[in-house]
Amino acid sequence: MPGGGGRNRRSRPGGATSLPEGLDHYELLRELRPDPDLPTLWHHAVVQDDNYVPRLAVSSPPPFDPIRFEDLFGTPGPIEIEIGCGKGRFLSEYAALHPERPLLGIEWTRPIAWVAAQKLAKRPTLEHAKVLWGDAPYFLRDRMPSRSVAAFHIYFPDPWPKEKAKKRRVLQTSLLEQMRRLAVPGCRFHWGTDYAEYAQYAMELVGATDGFRLLVDKAEPTDGITTSFERKYLLEGRPIYRTVWEVEPLP
Repeated sequence: MPGGGGRNRRSRPGGATSLPEGLDHYELLRELRPDPDLPTLWHHAVVQDDNYVPRLAVSSPPPFDPIRFEDLFGTPGPIEIEIGCGKGRFLSEYAALHPERPLLGIEWTRPIAWVAAQKLAKRPTLEHAKVLWGDAPYFLRDRMPSRSVAAFHIYFPDPWPKEKAKKRRVLQTSLLEQMRRLAVPGCRFHWGTDYAEYAQYAMELVGATDGFRLLVDKAEPTDGITTSFERKYLLEGRPIYRTVWEVEPLP
């Protein structure tokens, strides 16, 4: 993977120092910028100083700094977002079917985000699709303008099955709140998992959240596109749980 420039791409040496204790907050500074080597990839990554210590934001949360969709897609939006796009199978196939829809895939694992962005770069007709390397909750909260998303896609995220780890699941009340803030009228939330307990958790959580209405239970793959994980799970004979929800914008 070619170097992407900037301090937030360096490896942290073993002797690096850490943030001191007793600070007013530990909200980290994240910088949004295009990758210098791959035009289909953007970064929203923690910035480090010359001693490899993460830099603090001025407040928690930091000042809201909304992105300009024209900078990414050449159009004002609204856009569609896939949270946890993995290596980009769904992202690229869905983008090919819908050249009229700006599409952003968010992936927090840098090497995997790079693979997804490369997949888009090999298909010049997919200029309306981009990959963002970073944590989706921070990007949605700090960078996304209200009423700017026409659809959300989350397919086969890590279920974090152990009780103590469930707080690490991507599907949380705070994410659903952001979805409502970002939704335009008619917004859809497409969800899929192979893990029965996670499917039940999602049904209960989303179903109990104001502004979400179940449209399709036992949904088919979106536009017939199966993800890489889904293909693997189907071959293994696992059941698949998919739903589609309507997201009502906040007043």
